[in-house]
Amino acid sequence: MPETSTHPTAAASATKEKILWLSIVQGWAILLVVVGHVNCYTYAAEGEMYGLCTWVTRLCYAFHMPLFMFVSGGLLYYSRLAKGWSAKAVYADKFKRLVLPYLFFILLAMVLKGVLGGYTKRGAVDISLPTYLSALFNPSEGPLVEMWFVATLLWFMAMYPLFRWSMRNQYLETGLLAVTLLPFVAGMPWDTNGWFNLGGVPRYAFYFFGGMLFFKYRLYRYARGRIWVAAALTGVFLACVFGLRDGSAVTATVGILMSVAWGVIAEGRFPRLFSSFRDYSFQIFLIGIFPQMFLELFIWRRFPYEGLQIPFYVISCCSALLTAVVVSKCVKRIPSRLVRRFFGLK
Repeated sequence: MPETSTHPTAAASATKEKILWLSIVQGWAILLVVVGHVNCYTYAAEGEMYGLCTWVTRLCYAFHMPLFMFVSGGLLYYSRLAKGWSAKAVYADKFKRLVLPYLFFILLAMVLKGVLGGYTKRGAVDISLPTYLSALFNPSEGPLVEMWFVATLLWFMAMYPLFRWSMRNQYLETGLLAVTLLPFVAGMPWDTNGWFNLGGVPRYAFYFFGGMLFFKYRLYRYARGRIWVAAALTGVFLACVFGLRDGSAVTATVGILMSVAWGVIAEGRFPRLFSSFRDYSFQIFLIGIFPQMFLELFIWRRFPYEGLQIPFYVISCCSALLTAVVVSKCVKRIPSRLVRRFFGLK
């Protein structure tokens, strides 16, 4: 195992190139998130959606967040662990990249939902320090539920020394991977409330650590030039979605492998696929939900017609992608590094 550096300077001067197929998969993953955030409610019953929206949501939620965790784990290995970053350097880096956006966007959501509380589904939010601290501690019950993802990522980043230790040999890797499978095999509960979404760790550790191993052993190479692999995985994925229960680890894993296979194939045939937004996937996750919420509250709620589902999908998704990219490009021009950090930018 290479010596661990105490500062990322040397690592940063190493390879900075992007893995093209991974960029494509990132674009695909954030597109799934954006599509999954579209809610075409009928308003005839609590939480009831039209048939098309129900099935689209089911397809997206079958694997889109496990896919994001898989990609995040792979990136942690490729850009940090494989380059010998120390735990101290990783913690400092993730404070800037994850903690600052976490603090800022929960605050922003609290203020917006406090001001526009009469229009939101969950009612007015009290703009106060206790409300803010409670949302930080338990994002799933806060004004921006989607921040559970960032909170869970922070837990995985805190486990960096464990991941680094486990990759000393294949026996330790296999052992840790087996541990991450226990919640699925044993049916262990993972609905722990609070503690910065600690319950997300057993739910997603398999995908996160699996992504690290997938990158370490370059398993994506088996899909290169084999379109039949991607096609077969797509067929198996669809069979799983319609044949297995919701939230199946098998369905999510097949969906991840399917996405990687198509990404590897697209690398050679459509290298610019999703290029207009794929480099802003984290910013789209942070920002895109806001225009989508506004459109749902002020447009769909007034015109909840079944025949308008497809146009609404297009408008909602385009607004999320466009708003996030434009805002990000504008924020990049701001001289203050702290302000850029709040948006997850360098």
